[in-house]
Formats: sequence, structure tokens, C-alpha cells
Amino acid sequence: MFIACNKHSESDQWFKGNLHTHTFWSDGDAPPEITIDWYKNNGYDFLALSDHNILSISEKWIKVYDKDPGGWPPSMTKAKLNDVQNKFGSEWVNTRINNDTLEMQLATLDKLKIKFESANEFILIQSEEISDVYEKTPIHINATNIAEFIPPQGGNSIFDVLQRNINAVREQRESTGQAMIAHINHPNYEWALLSEHLINIQGDSFFEVYNGHPLVNNWGNNERPSTDKMWDMVLTMRINRNYAPMYGLAVDDAHAYYKYKIGKANPGRGWVMVKAKKLNADSIISSLESGNFYSTTGVLIKKIDYNYQSYLIHINEKPGITYTTQFIGSTVNFDSLDDNNKEIGKILFETEMNPAKYNFTGEEMYVRAKIISDKIQDNPYSEGDLEMAWTQPVVLK
Repeated sequence: MFIACNKHSESDQWFKGNLHTHTFWSDGDAPPEITIDWYKNNGYDFLALSDHNILSISEKWIKVYDKDPGGWPPSMTKAKLNDVQNKFGSEWVNTRINNDTLEMQLATLDKLKIKFESANEFILIQSEEISDVYEKTPIHINATNIAEFIPPQGGNSIFDVLQRNINAVREQRESTGQAMIAHINHPNYEWALLSEHLINIQGDSFFEVYNGHPLVNNWGNNERPSTDKMWDMVLTMRINRNYAPMYGLAVDDAHAYYKYKIGKANPGRGWVMVKAKKLNADSIISSLESGNFYSTTGVLIKKIDYNYQSYLIHINEKPGITYTTQFIGSTVNFDSLDDNNKEIGKILFETEMNPAKYNFTGEEMYVRAKIISDKIQDNPYSEGDLEMAWTQPVVLK
């Protein structure tokens, strides 16, 4: 038996971050400073700005409307402009009249870093949502901490599009020497991806097990598995083939920063807690690649520990809240890849104890944990959702 996963160092710190965020640089409904201000004021340590097929590095002006005209993408209005000026000062914002039209210049990442970053407290990470398509199927991949813009690569099948775009991220990493990762976004959005598409992917070890956007179908339906179940199917087959495991991220995929309710893509619904040595992009990327993080919609964890005998999770309890920890895994004697196969991703043990402990039996391919509280999430993805957390798989084989 061996454990193919790095352990958390006692000297490392937990850092809270979001890896999937939108602004007016693509189809968010707010200027980037409004977006960043929300995360910094809500206890985040790092934020990846990941607008669609663009980096916030060039000069870009957008029209300012008297009133919101509706439609998509969202529009800048005079009320939003006043909000920016009131929060950051009129000297912060550049405006102009172009052909009798009021326009506002979007702040670049360099300008935003100077304004918002502070050593050991908050950082911004340059990212891009590479938004591609095969025929009518949307295929989106986030590239985190990239050095240069990556255009959608195209391809001759869904899998080919996925692999080509992931390859482009890996090639940039190799050519620049800069730490960066790709992750596969919202696989159930428009039911775009199957577990089979993720099983054979090379050069990527991340996908979104939870995404806070209202259109992404996290929980599946009668015909398609949830992203949780998909994760177990992918883990089972990848480990069986001696591939690297796939790690599960939680993100909010925020687009909407002014109206908060179910049905809006609001910030704060899902995030990652990364155990890293330092608050910088290289350290965050390194810890993500080592699996030294957990994903959450509200449940917090003090410590994750494991050895050759057991898996131990110390939950940071809130008074009056009950936590149920499910240790989930597939056994070595699974016989087929099927949504209904009870040997894939089954609950091996369930407990309300804290710390939650699972003793390995030797029959598991991997074990991961899902912690479910009885607290209803604030402004949830869907009505009645409970606060949860997902740990990364410990691989045993």
C-alpha cells in the first residue's frame, strides 16, 4: 500500500481563495475594482480574475448607459460609475466622451495590483477562462497564473478540444518556466462533458466539483450524474490506469455583484482553502498540485491528517451545528464504469464525530471525504443547499 498524496506541513497556513471570477472585462456585471473589493472585504486571501478569452492588460473602454438597457452581456451604467467614484475617488476612474457617448476605461491588472494587493494579506492572480466550443458544446478551461493570453485552440471532438487547450497551458508553462495550472470548468453546464472525457485527459489534474453559477447542474438529474458522482467515476478509472488523480475544486464563477438571490451568479458560494507556505502565486499553485487544499461552500477544517492506517479530519465547528463526514471511495474489486455501480464512489464510513476518523481496510483504491453540515448555506446555488466541504483523495493501491 502507498499513499500518493502529499501531507500538510504543520508550518503552512490556510489561505482562502477563488479561482473563477468575472468582471466587465468579459461578461461580469461589475468593474474589476468592485469585484476585487468584495472578495478582499469578505476574508479572501487570493483571487484569480478569469474573464473569458481575455487578459486585463490592454486599454479597454466600455459604454456608460444612463439606465441599464438589459440583455447580455451586462452593461455599465451611470449608477455603477457613481458607485466606483464614491468608493475609490473620482481620480481613480478614467472617463471620456467618444462620439457623444460617455465611456469608462477598465482598470488593468497592473493598476489593480497596486491598489489592492498587500504583502501576506491579499494577492491577485492573472487567469483566463479559455472558452471554446465543439459544434454547439461549450468547453471551458481555466488557466490560472498564466503569463500570456491563450486563444481557444479548437479541435475535432470534445476530448480533442479539451486536450488541445490543456496542452496550450502546459506548453506555456514549459516555455516560460512560470507555475500555472489548467482546470476543467463546470462539466455539467449544458451537459457538455461526460466522465469519459475527463478520464483520459493528460496534463490536468483539476475540475470543478462545485460551481456556484445557477446554470451548471452540479447535482445532476435523472439521466446524468452529479459532479460528485462524476468525480468518483473519473478517480476510479484514472487510478485503475495508473494516471494521476483528479482533484475537485469549489468556485463561485461569479458574474453578478449588485443583486443577490438564488438564480444570480453571486460571489462567495464556493471557494478553496489552500495550505501553503507563503501567500504568493507559486506557493498556491504548488500546494494545489500537491492536493494540499480542500473545497468548501462554508464548512471549515482545522487540520487534515493521514498515514498508512487512517484518515483524520478536524472540523472547525460552529456552535449548534451538526457535521456529518462521509468517507467516500471505490473498492479494488469494482467491475464496470457505470453511474449505478455501487462499488464506485460508495460511502465507506459515516460519522458525526469530530475529529472524523476512517481506518483503511486495504480494499480501497482511494478515499476522499465530504463533510455536510445541517446549516443551510447563505444565498445558495439552489434552494435548501447545506454548507459542505470536500477533501482531496488519498490514493491507496
